Amino acid sequence: MPLSRLVAPCVGSLAALTLASGVLLAPGTAHATAEDTLAATPISDAAQLCTTGAPTFDDVVTAAASVLRGMVGPAQLAAYDLRVADFRAGLAAVRVHRDGLPVQPDKVGTRPAEIDDPIVTYLVNGLDAVRTGRIDQTMSVSRLTVSDAIEVFILATGIVKIPARLAAGMVPTVGFFLKPIVGAAFSGTKALARAVQGSLDAGCVAPNVYPPLELGAATTELVQVPQPIVDLAAMVMTADGTCTPIADLTLATVVERSRAFLDSGAVQIDTAAMHRAADDLQVFLASNRVAAVMLMRRSDELGPLVETLDMGPVTFLADLGADLAEGTALDTVPLAQVQVENAFDLATLTLDITSLLFSAGTSIAGYAGVADAVLTPLSIVQKLAFAPTDYGAPIVRGVIQSMCAV
Repeated sequence: MPLSRLVAPCVGSLAALTLASGVLLAPGTAHATAEDTLAATPISDAAQLCTTGAPTFDDVVTAAASVLRGMVGPAQLAAYDLRVADFRAGLAAVRVHRDGLPVQPDKVGTRPAEIDDPIVTYLVNGLDAVRTGRIDQTMSVSRLTVSDAIEVFILATGIVKIPARLAAGMVPTVGFFLKPIVGAAFSGTKALARAVQGSLDAGCVAPNVYPPLELGAATTELVQVPQPIVDLAAMVMTADGTCTPIADLTLATVVERSRAFLDSGAVQIDTAAMHRAADDLQVFLASNRVAAVMLMRRSDELGPLVETLDMGPVTFLADLGADLAEGTALDTVPLAQVQVENAFDLATLTLDITSLLFSAGTSIAGYAGVADAVLTPLSIVQKLAFAPTDYGAPIVRGVIQSMCAV
């Protein structure tokens, strides 16, 4: 999904968030008769005094207008209310593609909520929106909430975090220590934003004197999506508990899915030969075994430190320690039971180890007297070459854990 679609909504969203921060806490002049005072309100009506949830952009506008209305003279009230109504109508007429904007992870699925990676959430929701046609649906800007604006900010910081950590890791000598510090700073910013969202959801929407908006029916506007993304979206769907995520598919299942695809006639092949090859492959997978220690647990199952580092060798060692503690380090399992995620982890572990060996080699060369003018460019090339493993692999892993193959 092209991220450039976020720019215009982001500006408007952040502007509304700034307005909300000042307006919702601003004092206003209250006018009440004796029977309208809080003390005179019956207890049975107390629940009506507070409407919980993050305020929408229209709530922000009406709250601000309600505060300012107390300073408008009686003769100007009618004209003031008319201007407010015109502004609300103009804002309501602006429509956006909701699924082109980031959404909160708990609204996408259980696994995205557990991972809480804004890029993973955006990709999972976007691919499913393309597949189902939701990407073409629009909604009024007035219905967007301040939490939605914060979600745009979280996604923006998640994107900026990648080049920031990469640049920090390239700093000579101290890059190894600087990289996690920079990552922690961005993680702290996201945690603070999540806390603000939670406070908004648990708080009350500011009262106002204006009636709710009467918005028309939902409309659709075709979004031009690149064909490769359309093709990819047609093959996956969000894991909702009724299907097996891609990451959990075993190699035996992958073989059978491939057999079924080739049987469908999508590709002209020798069907009999294909079935013989698939049967032989299934026999091979069932009769050959691999050490269970190579089938690593997920990093979030091994503790917060391992999850934060998310480095292949660290995860492997932590998983090995857990297997030793459970007495299962010498167990073996058939290749047929190896899952897609296990194979993916082994591939990234190999690349991580290769990167570490390269770093060790340049360090030894430095001790041997090789000039920094030679080693520093090599180190930078190494960081760039292995950047997809460091920053792209966790995103791919999150997506295959959160989506099923159609």
